[in-house]
Amino acid sequence: MLRVVALFKAKPDKIEELREVLTSFVAPTVKEKGCVFYQLHQNLADPTDFSFLEEWDSEEDLLAHSQSAHIQAGRKLIPDLVQVPGDVRRYKLLV
Repeated sequence: MLRVVALFKAKPDKIEELREVLTSFVAPTVKEKGCVFYQLHQNLADPTDFSFLEEWDSEEDLLAHSQSAHIQAGRKLIPDLVQVPGDVRRYKLLV
């Protein structure tokens, strides 16, 4: 199992646009091989702050996800919508 936390910080005037792009990832991703869960969250205290919480069966499944058409298309849009580049962190469960 592999867990991922992907963090995105929208430009204040691009919150809705970033939400739409990130939300569009969910439906196709949950159908992908190896996706255990894939959830998008928005910080209640800071609406510019979005986080994906993900779990994947394997590195190979995560790699295939990162190369999928919907993710590649979104990656072209995201740079104009965020304050800083996205921060994608991969974790393994220890306990």
